[in-house]
Amino acid sequence: MMGIGNATQASPQSPIEWPKVSRQYRWNQPVSGFNDSSSTKATTASPAETGTSVALQANQSASGSFGKPANYIEQKRSRNFYALAAPLSNISNFDVVLDVSDGVTKFIPGAAHVDYLDFQENGTLRPASDLARILGGAGISRNSSVLIYGECRPCGGGPAVSTYAYWVMRYLGHDPAKIRILDGGLENWVEANHSVINESLTRPKADYAFEQKPELLVTQEETKKGGFQLLDARSLREFGAESIPGSFNIPYDCVMINGRIKDEAALKILFSGIRKEKPVVVYTTSGVEASLVWFALEIMGYDAKLSTWQEMTKPKESIVSEKVSGEMK
Repeated sequence: MMGIGNATQASPQSPIEWPKVSRQYRWNQPVSGFNDSSSTKATTASPAETGTSVALQANQSASGSFGKPANYIEQKRSRNFYALAAPLSNISNFDVVLDVSDGVTKFIPGAAHVDYLDFQENGTLRPASDLARILGGAGISRNSSVLIYGECRPCGGGPAVSTYAYWVMRYLGHDPAKIRILDGGLENWVEANHSVINESLTRPKADYAFEQKPELLVTQEETKKGGFQLLDARSLREFGAESIPGSFNIPYDCVMINGRIKDEAALKILFSGIRKEKPVVVYTTSGVEASLVWFALEIMGYDAKLSTWQEMTKPKESIVSEKVSGEMK
């Protein structure tokens, strides 16, 4: 098995650090080549219905136009990619637009908000019934079509929190045909000169009748039985300091460029050492960043599952598994 790193070769003293790719923009410069004329419904939302449009500060995303960095590469998207993600032009096709950022104060007009941290307690995944209650409280049912976006600031930017929320909904049995992440997120939204507002939309509460898919969350006991490829998506420094025997390393930020998921040509090269005929278990400290690699593997047609460092190194104590279907009480 070949990867960017391998547990049998990594050194705790390795000086290598994988740089996080940040989106560095030059303010007040026009975006060239952008054409999104099909997103008229999203851009004509009434301020009276959605709140007052405001401009963001320079250290946040701006509601005005600004240029891309000199090393920006536009990603090519295929039908396979858009089976899991959606472009800006499709934003009006969803029942719910859901922002899952932490501490966010600016929203796409009409977006509901759930903090992705609410899905966890003490760094571990909450029981499925709690997850369903949180989503239902935001006005989401399993019949809702949902477009998810959000940015993980502690992760150095990128859509890890949106892929995590996507994974949570898949874990609860949501129809994959009814959920997508927004390709590019809020930053691409404001690049297109769309407005943002300072309040999220409060939707009527809904019942989220979940049907848990425990096979998407793998435990240490299950991996002991073998049959899995173990992919550590933490940083190379963390992997070099302590790793699980037999695992290999692809840091989660390697699946991104300019804050967006790489296209399939690049992902094919990145995942070239991973066998498609054998399931892949991806893990990071809390699973949030791992979900980004899990999502990229899903795009590429792998049988991927999620776990956490705690789950992979301790007996099954911290994760509550509800084997039966249930409804939010």
